[in-house]
Amino acid sequence: MDQEACLGLLDDVEMDSEDVDDPSAPAMSAAAYFRQMKAERRVTPNVVRIQNPRDEKRSLSPEAKKKKSQWLESVGFQKDVKTETPTTLIPSEEWRTAKCREFGEFRQKMVDRIANSTPLIIKDLKSPDEDKWHEILLEKCLPEFQKITANFPNHTGTPPAVPMVLAIPKKHLSQLIEHLVEWSSEEGLSRPIREWIYALLLVIDLPLVQDVVSALRTLVKECKKLRAQLPMDRKSEAYEYSLFITIIGNFFGQKDLADN
Repeated sequence: MDQEACLGLLDDVEMDSEDVDDPSAPAMSAAAYFRQMKAERRVTPNVVRIQNPRDEKRSLSPEAKKKKSQWLESVGFQKDVKTETPTTLIPSEEWRTAKCREFGEFRQKMVDRIANSTPLIIKDLKSPDEDKWHEILLEKCLPEFQKITANFPNHTGTPPAVPMVLAIPKKHLSQLIEHLVEWSSEEGLSRPIREWIYALLLVIDLPLVQDVVSALRTLVKECKKLRAQLPMDRKSEAYEYSLFITIIGNFFGQKDLADN
């Protein structure tokens, strides 16, 4: 860059910092600006120490630490807590590989089904309202699926039958997964919620949006927490949680959360 074109000729301007009358006054010319810089440089130490965050942490008073803790709680911050699951409740690598392969095959079947069928048009499924979706999925079955409720004994709301899943507009899928994970944190990770999340993961497009990834990571952490609390004789239930840990960790690429 041509300094003279931007700042003008400075050769004839006295640059002595002693000529600065008021260092805090705004510079009215390029020459005055350089004089101020020179004056500030004269009083600045040659070595500037950067504050170590650890030093700052150690220097916090008990009152300041309390306020910081209250603020973190107010914004919903939760410190990750490592959960140790008994090795007997963690499925083998062969099991995890098989479940990922099976999930991928199921997704491909759904792709083929979508390509070769016309979805049902259900007015209620166009609603953007969260409460309405909670009612549809978990509280009250839609009339169109009343006849098949016997096949889904764990569901009070509309079950995740294939025609129902395919009838949901794609624009709602990401938001519904987020809602379901949020509802699970409030109501518990019930079987209807688990089955609905699994069904939606079969049809959601890749790559996942960041909000869905965040929700699924929250889900995995909750699954690990619940699995670690189970006694040894509830291995089948532990494997249901392991299914989500495996699919989200390996199939959807969140490998840092997957079982090793």
